[in-house]
Amino acid sequence: MRVDRFVSSSYRNLSDGKIEFGPGLNLVVGPNGQGKTNLLEAIYFFRFGRSFRAQLDTELIRFEAPFCRVEVDCTFDDARAERFAFSIERRDTRAVKTIKVNGEILPRRADLAGRFPAVLFGPHDLRVVSGEPEHRRRFLDMIGTMTDPGYLRVATDYRRVVEQRNAALKARAARDEMAAWNERLVATGAEFTVRRAALTHAIEREMQAQATELESPFEFAMRYESSLLGEGATGPADGDTLAHAFHERLAAIASEEYRRGVTLVGPHRDDLELVMDGHDLRRFGSQGQRRLLAVLLKLAEMSYLERELREPCVLLLDDVFSEFDEAIMAKLQRLLEGARQVFVTSPVPVVAPSRALILRVQAGRIAVS
Repeated sequence: MRVDRFVSSSYRNLSDGKIEFGPGLNLVVGPNGQGKTNLLEAIYFFRFGRSFRAQLDTELIRFEAPFCRVEVDCTFDDARAERFAFSIERRDTRAVKTIKVNGEILPRRADLAGRFPAVLFGPHDLRVVSGEPEHRRRFLDMIGTMTDPGYLRVATDYRRVVEQRNAALKARAARDEMAAWNERLVATGAEFTVRRAALTHAIEREMQAQATELESPFEFAMRYESSLLGEGATGPADGDTLAHAFHERLAAIASEEYRRGVTLVGPHRDDLELVMDGHDLRRFGSQGQRRLLAVLLKLAEMSYLERELREPCVLLLDDVFSEFDEAIMAKLQRLLEGARQVFVTSPVPVVAPSRALILRVQAGRIAVS
C-alpha cells in the first residue's frame, strides 16, 4: 500500500489543505514542535482508528475549532484504490468520531482491522523492550488483532469478561454467580493465551530472521510468560492444560480477589521474556542492545504483517535519527532504499536519495521542496 494524497482540516496544528506524497521515501524535515509527528500520527490513525499518543480524541482537534477531519487516498498492490477518512466533533463534553472507507461509515473501529497496513517506529517503541509488561502485551495484540479475526474476537471477549468479572467482585457477588464468571474467564482466557503464545513464536521466527539479515552480533529469543503456569514458566501449552491451571489459580487466590475486587490472573497479567545470549534482556541488557532488539521487533512486525496481509506496509519512522546510534541507523538504511513507501521525520536535514520527496514543516505548514 502507499498513501498518495492527504487532506486535513483543523487537525492539531497542521494547516488545512492537501498534500501529495511520493511513492518511495518521504522525508519530513523541520524543527521540533512544528508538526512533523502530527502528520505521521494522522496517517497512522487509520491502522486502529485512534491516535498512538493522545488519550482523548478531542486532543486531535485544533484549539477552539469545533471539529477536525483527515482524508487519505491509498493505492494497493493490486492497483485497488481506497479512500479513508475520519472526523472528530466536539459535542458538549464528549467527542463524536466517524470513520469512513470509500464513503461508507464503519460501525466499529475494529472494522479497520487489516485494512490499513502501516507500521510506526519511534523512540516510544523502546518501551516494548524496557517498559512494563503492558507494552509487550500491547505489541502482540496490535499485530494479532490486525491479522487474525479469531484473535480479535477472543481478545475483545476476554477484556469484556474481565471488566464484568471485576464488577462482580467489587459487588461481592454470590458464589454461584462468580462460578459462572470463572467459567467464562477460563474459556476465553485459555484460548487467548494459546493464540498469544502461537503469535509470539511466529514473531520470534521473524525477529531471528531479521537478526540474521542484519548480521546481529547477538542471539535473541522471545518467549511467552503465562501467569497461569507459575513464575518462570514459558512456552506454549494446550488449551486443556491452561484451562486446568486457570481453575487451580482462581481457586487459590479467590479470597485475595474478593478482598481487592480485581481479577489477578490471566492473559492481562502475562509478559514476554526477551532473551539475549541466554540472559534476560529486560534486566541485564545494555541500552544499545535494547535498542537493537527494538529495531528487530519492529522489523519482525512489518515482515509478519506483510506476509499475513499480502500487502506492503507503509513505514513511518518518527525521529529515529536522533534516538539511535550510527550502527543501528546503518542497518535501517536499507529500508529507505527499498520499494515500499517510507515516511521519515527529522529535526535536521539528512542525506537522502535523489528520488526522495522532501517535505518541510514550519508552524504546521507543510511545503514540498
